[in-house]
Amino acid sequence: MGIALAQSVTGTGNLTLNGVVSGNTLIAEQSSFRNTATTTAIAVPTDTNGTFVGSIAGTGALCIGSAGVSIVGVFYAVNAASGTHTLTFEANTSNNKTLSEFSGMATASVLDVSTSSKTDNSDITSQVTGTTGTTAQADELIIIGLALATTVGSSDVTFTNPVSGFTSLNVVPNDLTDIGTFHAYKIVAATGTQAATFNWVAHEANMGAHAAIAAFKAAAAGGATQAQIWPSIQQGILNPMIGRRYV
Repeated sequence: MGIALAQSVTGTGNLTLNGVVSGNTLIAEQSSFRNTATTTAIAVPTDTNGTFVGSIAGTGALCIGSAGVSIVGVFYAVNAASGTHTLTFEANTSNNKTLSEFSGMATASVLDVSTSSKTDNSDITSQVTGTTGTTAQADELIIIGLALATTVGSSDVTFTNPVSGFTSLNVVPNDLTDIGTFHAYKIVAATGTQAATFNWVAHEANMGAHAAIAAFKAAAAGGATQAQIWPSIQQGILNPMIGRRYV
C-alpha cells in the first residue's frame, strides 16, 4: 500500500482530527510571526492522544527591521493511536497551522532527511527550503512549509500556487495583518535530494522568510522473503515452475 493523504485540517488555533486510523502518521505544520527577535525553533505541539516530535531544527527569519521573526515548524507523530487527536501549538502574534493524517507510512524511524533556510530583512520574491541529503528509499512523503512577514506587507503577496510538483494544503497570502503561509506535500517514487522554492509577487524591504522541508519514509513493501518461502517448499508446497510436489 502506498502513501496517501487520509484527511487534513487548517486553522489559527488548536487543531483536531477525528477518526484517525491506528498506525497512521500525523504531520503538523506551523507558520508564525513572533513580535520579538527571538529566533529559537518553534516548540513541539502537545497532543491529547499521543506524542509529537520536531523534524527540523531551523531558526526563524528576522524581519520588520529585526523587530520580529517569521518562523515555520514541521512536526510528526508515528504509529498514531486511533480516535481523536487535538493539538495545542506555541502561541504567537500570528499563527497558521495544518494537521494532516497520512496512511502507508513507516511506523518507526519515519523521518529520513530534513533542512530549512531563511532570508533576513530583505526585499525578496522567493525563498528556497534548502536541499536535503539523499533520501534513503524511493517511496517517501515530502512536506514543505513557509512563513513570510514584512514591515507593512500586502493583503495578498500573490503566491505561485501550487509550488511545482506539490499539492497545496494551506495557503494564506496575507502578510499585512496575518503571517504569509504556504504548506504543501508531494509523494515521490525515486531516491534523490529534495528541495523546493516558494515564489510570490508583492515585495518590499525588511521581508523575513523561513522555509523548511522534510522527507518521511513509506512503510516497507510487503511480500514473502526467501526465509519464508524455502520452509514451505520443504513442507510439500507445489513448485510453481513445474507443478511437482516436493516431499
